[in-house]
Amino acid sequence: MSRLAIDIGGTHLRYELVGEGRETCGILPSKKTEISLFIESMLKSHPGIDAVAVSFAGQVHDGVILSAPNIEVRRPDLRDYFETAYGIPLRIENDLNCAALAESVYWKEGHLVALYSGTGLGSGIVERGEICHGFRSLAGEIGHVPYRKAPFACGCGKDNCLELYASGAGIGKWMRHFGCDGSPDLKRFYHAKDDSCRQVAIHYIEALLHASATLVTLLNPKILVLGGGVVSHNPFLLPIVRKKITEFALLTSCDGLNIEMTRIENASLEGAKLLLDTM
Repeated sequence: MSRLAIDIGGTHLRYELVGEGRETCGILPSKKTEISLFIESMLKSHPGIDAVAVSFAGQVHDGVILSAPNIEVRRPDLRDYFETAYGIPLRIENDLNCAALAESVYWKEGHLVALYSGTGLGSGIVERGEICHGFRSLAGEIGHVPYRKAPFACGCGKDNCLELYASGAGIGKWMRHFGCDGSPDLKRFYHAKDDSCRQVAIHYIEALLHASATLVTLLNPKILVLGGGVVSHNPFLLPIVRKKITEFALLTSCDGLNIEMTRIENASLEGAKLLLDTM
């Protein structure tokens, strides 16, 4: 028998099939890969699959996808469908929850927050070694905390979200707003002579600090782990956050705080694999 772990985000779907002494993994464009159809195709081509865990870049509660702004979803009731139609257990979690779970195991720390800035901005919270879900599994939606009004809208419909400033999508929108050419290179913008383009980086850094400080002040983690595509491609951000966090967060919440860059490749997928161990 084998088990299937999947991580689906706004750009890629990654999967890993483990068991029976073999390991099969792959990556597909998520825009062209509907999640329920992909799982069904895997079940048909690998009939030995007996459990599925999904890390999903959207809002998820009790096995149901509540919101998926960047991903096509035909069957929101993913867990019930596959357990009824195929008789196999399926567990689905928000991708940042999965990432935080993997980070908690890696760092051997039960009080941890993962703040990831990629296409969007989100966080996952682990308290006493367990994922903190909230009433409807919406805890950690830091990207949609009101911040500053922007001249364009977020995917959620509001125009004042942190995600509009501290995310890859936000960088792209500010580039278009200021008329900045070239690739979305945050470090290049940070050192740019053109003040408008430099504002793209300044906006991003201030918003990332605000998000970091909000999480540290509210949740008092032992470790704050920064990750996601934007952060991982811009390691110069880590020393800035370490140096300036006390200017934004409650000082007593910073006592004993460690701020680290993720060292896990595909942490959300690793978290989905950890979910399989609980099924």
